[in-house]
Amino acid sequence: MEVYDLNTILGMTRGTIGLPFPLPLIDDPKGMVADDFPDKITIGWKKDTAQSKMGKPLYMMNKLGVWEFMPVFLNDIYLPNALVNITGQKTIIETPMTDFEGTVKEIINVQDWGLKIIFTVINEDGSYPEDWLYTMNDLYKLKEILTIDCAFTDAFLQAKDNCLITGLEPLNMQGIENAQVFEISLKSDRYLELEIKN
Repeated sequence: MEVYDLNTILGMTRGTIGLPFPLPLIDDPKGMVADDFPDKITIGWKKDTAQSKMGKPLYMMNKLGVWEFMPVFLNDIYLPNALVNITGQKTIIETPMTDFEGTVKEIINVQDWGLKIIFTVINEDGSYPEDWLYTMNDLYKLKEILTIDCAFTDAFLQAKDNCLITGLEPLNMQGIENAQVFEISLKSDRYLELEIKN
């Protein structure tokens, strides 16, 4: 069983424990008054920032007005405060040979990429994010190939229809009322065309 500490996860994703005040919205915060802050904070892409080789922006502004590095979308659903891990493995047959030091290795194939996404939903109004339980359950039950959209995974997966959910785990929050951590396990998928020749 794996144990995750919400404070550690938030500290890694936001660079601080807890929710920061949205000062990154303001170029020069000196001499400000309350009226200088915007009435509404919306999600948007940061302009004139670094992009991945695939042309995808590396930063996105969240609802708090904080720039997030490398946002993650799964079937166009934004996964807040996401941590992505990807692992690859090859199928190799090792054959011991007489009077030979070591083994002869034969690479059979490269297996699917394994992905794990851990993300944290936080409700600013202090309520429990129950809607996310239904959203993720509906996504898990889909019997179709999904698309993960993230600059980090672009280097390893095809552009769309690139993954399949193999596991979903809403983690125990140990009494934290306004947040929920989810862990999603996925496998990569690739286009495959079958040609039948006479």
